[in-house]
Amino acid sequence: MEPKDVPYLLLGAMSTVREEMKKTVEELVEKGKSGSGKGAKGITQADKTVRDLVDKGRKEREDLLSAIGKEVTRILDNMGAITKNDIRALEKKLANIEKKVK
Repeated sequence: MEPKDVPYLLLGAMSTVREEMKKTVEELVEKGKSGSGKGAKGITQADKTVRDLVDKGRKEREDLLSAIGKEVTRILDNMGAITKNDIRALEKKLANIEKKVK
């Protein structure tokens, strides 16, 4: 995957989430029309569905951010970019050398 592909990845993920939400809303509307969504039971079911949707959205967001992070790291590695960890390791080596020289 190239860096230019990341926006398309994001759009695809957003589209998937939007479609899932649309299906869930349509199901809730149908339950309301059929009468199965009336009363406390219907409210409880709708509340559970909304909570499930929110949880699923959070998980998908975390998964997407993780995938993007991994891809960015891979791209930076391929480019030979210096990371904070590389700099910290060099600082430690330099500190050790300075101790030996003194």
